[in-house]
Amino acid sequence: MMTGFNGRARVAAAALAIVFAAGSARAQMPPDPDRFCACLYADELMLNGCVSGPAGSAFDLFLFLWVPAGPGLKYVTLRFDFPEVLGLSGRPHLHALATDLIIVDFIDGTVEWTVLFRQCPGGWVEVFRQECILLGEDLSPVRIVEANSLARDCDFVLDGLIVMNSFSLNDPACPFVDAGATSWGAIKGLWW
Repeated sequence: MMTGFNGRARVAAAALAIVFAAGSARAQMPPDPDRFCACLYADELMLNGCVSGPAGSAFDLFLFLWVPAGPGLKYVTLRFDFPEVLGLSGRPHLHALATDLIIVDFIDGTVEWTVLFRQCPGGWVEVFRQECILLGEDLSPVRIVEANSLARDCDFVLDGLIVMNSFSLNDPACPFVDAGATSWGAIKGLWW
């Protein structure tokens, strides 16, 4: 009887460890937990930092922001350098607490997105999910320009942020996305 209980306890502990490990994949700590950090991924678990596929392939691009302990996030401004082989389909799906998105295009081809929040979230925050379409097959990075990106906490202190990764398009070592997932209407919608 005692061995059965210990066996069940070990199985329950192992199952709990698996659940905890799966849940903590997204809860990884940033390189400096006392600073704002931003990263781009192709999934909600923050595992895939790149995609590959033929022109017309669709995928979701997620932006996550680490908000250090303290007053929380009031807004974040991110300068993006989107390559020509990436098409953005529609508006991004913002975090539930986001109130507004301000987009500014710059002459150098970069674009700045500012997302404002009505409350002050902390920890890992999924700022947005953007539907994207690959428009070509060239190897290209999607970059957040760290020098032009910042976050303001709810005490209105303005902070720089650390960019944790550069998202890669069409790297042969990356997960493949299917061109069949995109409709011709979605591709036409990028230009008309």
